[in-house]
Amino acid sequence: MHKSSGPQFDQKSAVILAVDTAVKKEEAGKTETHFERAYYLCQSADLDHQGNGTLRKVCPSDIFSEENHKVLSGADTVFVVVYPTRTYSEGMGGNLLSELSPEDRSFIRTVRSRFHDAVCCKVPLHETAFFESLKDYFLDDHEKKQYQKEKHAKAEAHDKPTAKKRGLIAFDLDFFRNMKTIFKSCMTKPNQQDFRYLYYKTFGLNLAVRLGFMITSVQKGELPVMRAVLSTSWYQLQDAIFTVFGQTYMKFLGKMTGLLRVYKAYFGDLFFVYFQLCGFEFLNRLVLGPLGENPLVYTWSGIGLIFANIMQGMLSGGPLIPAINQMRKVGAISHNTMMHLYQLSSLTMQFGLFASFGYQRFYTILTTSVLVVAWGSYAVFTTFFRDPEFVRFEDKRTMARLDGLAACCFSRTA
Repeated sequence: MHKSSGPQFDQKSAVILAVDTAVKKEEAGKTETHFERAYYLCQSADLDHQGNGTLRKVCPSDIFSEENHKVLSGADTVFVVVYPTRTYSEGMGGNLLSELSPEDRSFIRTVRSRFHDAVCCKVPLHETAFFESLKDYFLDDHEKKQYQKEKHAKAEAHDKPTAKKRGLIAFDLDFFRNMKTIFKSCMTKPNQQDFRYLYYKTFGLNLAVRLGFMITSVQKGELPVMRAVLSTSWYQLQDAIFTVFGQTYMKFLGKMTGLLRVYKAYFGDLFFVYFQLCGFEFLNRLVLGPLGENPLVYTWSGIGLIFANIMQGMLSGGPLIPAINQMRKVGAISHNTMMHLYQLSSLTMQFGLFASFGYQRFYTILTTSVLVVAWGSYAVFTTFFRDPEFVRFEDKRTMARLDGLAACCFSRTA
C-alpha cells in the first residue's frame, strides 16, 4: 500500500538501511561467496557523506545501545529503508530477489517496539538502479540477466492496475503449468543436519516404531512376513527421501501456497499435501492389506477410509508445516530452526501408522490432541505478525542519495 506523497527527510531524521552484504569464505582451496542481510544506521544529514559521518553497522541486539539510541531518540523521524534481497526467496518460480527477508520483518518489529511511529520504506525492485554496478553482487552473467528480467517484470506489473480478487474460491492453474520450474528452483543440497536426522530419526526412532507395529501384526497372524518386509521398506524409503531432501520439500510447499485461495486466505500448500498424502497412503495400504478395522484398500469403503483419515490428520496437524513456513517468513525463527522444526513435526506422520494398522480410535485421540497447537500456531503467525504499511520515495534525488549509501554499505564488506 502506498501513500500519495512520498516521505521526506529533514536534517534531524535517522535512517536505517537494510541491504545485502557479500561474505567470502575459503573452503577446500576455493573462495565461495554467500550473502547476508545487514543494517546500517546514520543521520539523514550524513547521507551525502556516503559512508562517513555517523554511519555504523547495527543489529537487533545492539540497535538500542547507548550510542545508537542517542541517534534514534534525537531524531524527529526514524526511517527504515529496505532494499530488495537475495538472502531469501519466496513466490512462484524461484526469483533471485525478494522484496523483504524474514530478518527485515523481525528487525522492523524490533525498531517499532521502541519507536512506534518509525516510517517503513520499501524500495521496489523495478526502481533499483545500482545493483548492476556493484562488484561481486552477481556471481555470473546468468544472475545479472535474471535480475534484469525480474526488474522488467516488476515494472510491467507496476504499470498495470491491480487485479481484484474475485469470487470466494480461486484456483491458480499456473502453478501446475510451472510445476517443473517451481520444483527446480527449490532444489537444495542436503547438509549434515539432514543426514543426522536420517540416522537418528529415520533409521532410529521411526524404524523402531514401525518395527513395533509390524512385529505385533505378524505375531497376531494378521500380516504375512513378506508383506511386513515390503511395507517396512516402503515406509523407510519414503521417510529417507523426505528427510534428506527436507529443505527442498519445505521450499516447494512454501511456493505452492498461492495455488488455492479461499476468500482472503491461501491454502495451496495444504491442498497439495492432502492429495500427496492420499496417494502415498493408498500405496502403503495396498502393500499392507486389510488390518484391524481397515477394509480392503481397493474397495470404495477402503478408499473412503483413507480419504477420511487423511482429512482428519490434515485438519488437526496439517497447518504445522505452513505454520513453520510462516514463522520463518515473519522472522520469528532462523532457517536452521525452521529445518529442525520441520524434521520434528514430521514425527506426527507416525500417527498415521495407527490408522494404517487399524487402530482408528487411538488415531482419533492423537490427531485431536495436536489440533489446538497446529491451528493455534498458524493463526497466531498469520494474524499477529503482519507487515507494516510501507511507503515509497517519490523524489529522485532522495533515491539517488540512498542508492549511493546502499552501494557504499555493500562495498564495505565485498
